[in-house]
Amino acid sequence: MEKRPRKPGSWTLRLLLIAIVLSAVLGWAASMAPGGLDGWDIANALPLSIILILMVMRLSVSTAPLGRMAKHLSVFLAFGAVLVIGYSYREDLGTIFGRAMGTVVPGRGTQIAPGMMRFQADNGGQFVINATVNGKGVRFLVDTGASGIALSRRDAERLGFDDSKLNFDTPFSTANGMTRGARITLDALQVGPLTDHGVHAWVNEGDLNQSLLGMSYLSTLGRVEIRGDTLILER
Repeated sequence: MEKRPRKPGSWTLRLLLIAIVLSAVLGWAASMAPGGLDGWDIANALPLSIILILMVMRLSVSTAPLGRMAKHLSVFLAFGAVLVIGYSYREDLGTIFGRAMGTVVPGRGTQIAPGMMRFQADNGGQFVINATVNGKGVRFLVDTGASGIALSRRDAERLGFDDSKLNFDTPFSTANGMTRGARITLDALQVGPLTDHGVHAWVNEGDLNQSLLGMSYLSTLGRVEIRGDTLILER
């Protein structure tokens, strides 16, 4: 079946509708920007440009009646509004997502200010921190009774330390009493935005189930505060 040619009047209405939509969207964008469209940079204009291009293409090639096309247009406008709003508030949404994840996964923590991290206690009332050591993830238990950073043998092996070459000759204090440790140096220890290099630590000789983040690290921070089930670390 041959397609019927579009009537000239139909094309005129479509072009008029496209012009109205473009004017409305550009006017809305200009009203939202403090300096008008002149104050927008490429990054800000990109989502709006994508929306406009999609709408113009859809309106240009559509063979649907104007009534149905108007319904399609409303869907584009709704999608565009969500896209622009989401892009505009991407930093706030990222913060909200980070805080939500910090609550669901306590060890992940939440950056609440530059150089400041907040951690929630786990179900046992303890504070755990998912840190990055030498580029690999290590889960630490915050232990103010430990004099230093104590790695379990399992974590030390994952980080590339050869257990057979370690010298366990240093007395080491933990909340469970005295043990011995082999002194090592961590190239980098990162807790959220807090990064340290050349960090002294020990590999625990005993059967340590979880690595400990003790006072040799905590004492380097400008603020270590426990308020109920919340731990604040700040440099």
